[in-house]
Amino acid sequence: MVKCPLCDQRKGRRACPAKGETICAQCCGTKRLVLIDCPEDCAYLEGGASGWARETEKRRDARRLYAMTDGLSEPQLQLLFLALVGTTALRARHRGLDDHLMSSAVSALRRTTETRMNGVVYEHAPDDARAQALVRELRSLFEAEDETGRRQAPKDRDLLAVLRGLEAGLLVSGDASPTSFLDSVVRAVGRRTATGAAPRADAPRLLS
Repeated sequence: MVKCPLCDQRKGRRACPAKGETICAQCCGTKRLVLIDCPEDCAYLEGGASGWARETEKRRDARRLYAMTDGLSEPQLQLLFLALVGTTALRARHRGLDDHLMSSAVSALRRTTETRMNGVVYEHAPDDARAQALVRELRSLFEAEDETGRRQAPKDRDLLAVLRGLEAGLLVSGDASPTSFLDSVVRAVGRRTATGAAPRADAPRLLS
């Protein structure tokens, strides 16, 4: 079996109609609609792309995804995918979650990470006190289990790059909805995860 042309590491197992080649499940999961111009009828979108109500919405989502992924390495893209899948679960658990609270939590975690990289351990509080608990949950989204079942945090430089990407995505102008960013995330990763279903078994779990 030939290697995936996108990562040149794993074996291609999924026929990609956009690329006209067989790609691996991991690249399909992390790069769909981001680095791959997926057609709306692709079976692997799991209903995500079919959620576009209008062309302007599709273009805005594309701008937001590009802002989040621009300059990220392969491991960082995997980490971002974990965060986006986890964000849909957060939204299902917290009905009052909106873009403002999400932005406050992401910003606080980004500042904490930057401070730690400078050799100082200090937990920055979010600008909105209501996001305090959300910061802890957001941090846990970036952790994954290793082969022994222990939870591990990513490297700070990877975490910081992804948090900055999320901030960039949150800054992309949307519609009048207070959940424009969160709605984009749901469409990007698919509606199954938005309803609280577990992510697919082939979703990336841990940075190498």
